[in-house]
Amino acid sequence: MSRLNRRNIGAVWLHRTRREARQAVSDLGWLADIPFYIWLRLLLIPALITLWSILAHMAPDGFLAGPELTVRAFFLLLMDDRRDFLVALGSTLMTYFGGIALAALVGIPLGYVLGAFRTLGRSSAPYLHGMAATPVVALVPLIILLLGLDWQAKVLIVFLSAVMPILINTQAGVQRTDPELLEMAQAYGLSPFGRLRHVYMPSAFPSVMAGMRLAAVVGLSASAIADLYTAMTGLGALLQGYGNSYRMDRYFAVVLTYFMIGAVTTGLLTWIERRLTPPGARQRLTH
Repeated sequence: MSRLNRRNIGAVWLHRTRREARQAVSDLGWLADIPFYIWLRLLLIPALITLWSILAHMAPDGFLAGPELTVRAFFLLLMDDRRDFLVALGSTLMTYFGGIALAALVGIPLGYVLGAFRTLGRSSAPYLHGMAATPVVALVPLIILLLGLDWQAKVLIVFLSAVMPILINTQAGVQRTDPELLEMAQAYGLSPFGRLRHVYMPSAFPSVMAGMRLAAVVGLSASAIADLYTAMTGLGALLQGYGNSYRMDRYFAVVLTYFMIGAVTTGLLTWIERRLTPPGARQRLTH
């Protein structure tokens, strides 16, 4: 058989295979509309659980609780009559979302101002990046001296961790605004507020949401630090207590709770971003 005939046969087979694959996908109905990355995420769940189970069996006894023991401990904590876990969860969520909300209220407007006024943004850049690089845990003793051990100190710790990612990402998003859009806005005589509303805000929105997702991640870690260093309440206090008493099933149940809080929060922010991002900027979003 000549090389040309083999190529033709291969092309026909490949075309038929692709056509059959498309037909198989179309037969799935609404399942065919689910993006591939969603399927990949779903496949990662059993893979990660299997890896976790293998590591738990390989680890020394009492060192790493497996998935079954962890999930069982999680539900036992939920149904505990003393409600220690639910009270701790409520305390952590109040600290976490309070600090994130305050960081957004401060970081987003300030980021827009520093991004719109380039000279001001450039002059303040070294100080902002220095503040972002400063570990918040180093400021905890000072915060405790100023605010004591109450919830205000915990919210401030989360705020200081979360505000800089929001501010810096917002500023960067504003600075990346298309100059042609700004020239067009100026030609139409838009006021500074009009440029902010119709040009800067839509253009920088993906960067703002990226900063919010990053703040959600670092803020959750900061809430655990706040629990440990201040009033010893919340999930962080449970984490330390279960770790010190080697109750590893409950310890990893608390770790699993942190994981779920972070996953749900960042997933919700991603959904909000995709729903509210202007059409012209959606193509820049990645999965």
